[in-house]
Amino acid sequence: MAVEILFAPLQGVTDVRFRQKHSAQVGGVKEYYTPFARLEHGRIRDKEKRDLLPERNRGVPTVPQVIARDREELAPLCDTLQQMGWKRIDLNMGCPFPMQYHSGRGSGLLPHPERVAEMLEEMKHRPEVAFSVKMRLGLEAGDECLRLLPMLDESPLVLITMHPRLGVQHYKGTVDLECFETFYAGCHKPLAYNGDLRSVEDIARIERRFPRLEAVMIGRGLVEHPRLGLEWAEYQAKRDSKGRP
Repeated sequence: MAVEILFAPLQGVTDVRFRQKHSAQVGGVKEYYTPFARLEHGRIRDKEKRDLLPERNRGVPTVPQVIARDREELAPLCDTLQQMGWKRIDLNMGCPFPMQYHSGRGSGLLPHPERVAEMLEEMKHRPEVAFSVKMRLGLEAGDECLRLLPMLDESPLVLITMHPRLGVQHYKGTVDLECFETFYAGCHKPLAYNGDLRSVEDIARIERRFPRLEAVMIGRGLVEHPRLGLEWAEYQAKRDSKGRP
């Protein structure tokens, strides 16, 4: 199975103009994930709603992402996106910014299985939407994701993207590949890896260690090196022509 490239959402960077330009001029990416939309005074902020207008994203394989602290916040976000015509939604369960996790959103969800379960139940009531989640190992402990794994496996999720750091680490320190391997071994959903991928060699190393991966998600690596997805495709084609190791 060929590992696909997903463009990670970066607040303030990967807006609709960036996505359009990269898709048209470079490509090599299966899907572009948007910076998260959130509720403000009970509705999606106008700036985020403009970024998600389907007509502005036409021709670009886009996955809108939302962030919510509970089912009560998730439902109106989904309602708005569905009314706009979206049939694919990603839930952010990994944001490491303190303002978000202290409010119980992003990685702040991970220590609360009961709230995660309610949000997954909300997804089950929307079978017309393909849902995914982007998450971390935990907020403060790497086993938080393992406590969530049974309910994630029983959910309707089409993809789980895992960044193997803790929320409190922000983007510091090294990724915990041993903890990721434990999650990978027990996960029966399609799985993507995210974190510290800046070269074809980095992607190949992760693919060799975790051959069941559906995709890798890359943010800063693609911003710094926009052709990385194309170079990965060229590497795969050359490798396959010689016989896959």
